[in-house]
Amino acid sequence: MKHDDRFNELTGLSDWQLENEDQDIRGCPVRSRTGESYGKIEDMLVDKDGERVVAVRMDDGRLVGVEHLDIHDDSVTYRDTGPAADTRYTRVRARSV
Repeated sequence: MKHDDRFNELTGLSDWQLENEDQDIRGCPVRSRTGESYGKIEDMLVDKDGERVVAVRMDDGRLVGVEHLDIHDDSVTYRDTGPAADTRYTRVRARSV
């Protein structure tokens, strides 16, 4: 798993609210398809203009695009070759103050 610099300008999820709270994967472990552990998801990163989660920040600081993640009910799998099967990730809206 490698760090993706193209996501350095994104904002953390704290200023946003997921439209579907069931898609909150913060704290979830990430594994390869062969079971190798990559750590846990620390934060979900939002593209402000698109109002979508487009990346995650791992607990070691790496940034990973959601197009490389297969998200299941009980696990997250990192796919290093090609995009994940279906990458339509959650929409967000600004939190009310």
